Amino acid sequence: MDGHDEEARRWAPPERRAAPDEPGPTRDATAGGGTPPSAAAPWTRALPPARNPRDAPAGPASELRAPDVPWDAPPEPEAADQREPSMLPIAIGIALLAALACVPHWVAPTIALMIALVGLPIAWGFRRISHGRRRVQYIVVVLTLVLVAALAVVAPLTWLQLGVLEPLTVPD
Repeated sequence: MDGHDEEARRWAPPERRAAPDEPGPTRDATAGGGTPPSAAAPWTRALPPARNPRDAPAGPASELRAPDVPWDAPPEPEAADQREPSMLPIAIGIALLAALACVPHWVAPTIALMIALVGLPIAWGFRRISHGRRRVQYIVVVLTLVLVAALAVVAPLTWLQLGVLEPLTVPD
């Protein structure tokens, strides 16, 4: 039976004996109605838990430091330095396209109509992928391309009615 008692004593939680001047619960205090210790209390052997790395005991773990980063991080762009691309070239292009649609000839309005019809799905696609203020600008571009396409149809008919253009004839 000695082996059994020794085995039981080996796996039992360690007894905590309080010093005479040490406050806090002891086995006698818990039997007398004091606050019982937590289930882990007997296993801590009266060591206070380390709450901060500064409270941890100095040793090999405190000598560890983070490794240096092997590369330099790219500079982050500042919001104040970023400028949106100018819409001025697009506005100039649409104005030239509208002027081409009004030329009193059959070829120029046809070219303006074809460019406007090709530009509509392109501008609509850019509207779909843009955000914020750029989205509003691309909606304006789509609307002006629609107006240029309408102008490329209306302008030659107006020139025809005014007698400036001759009706198209098929050569014999």
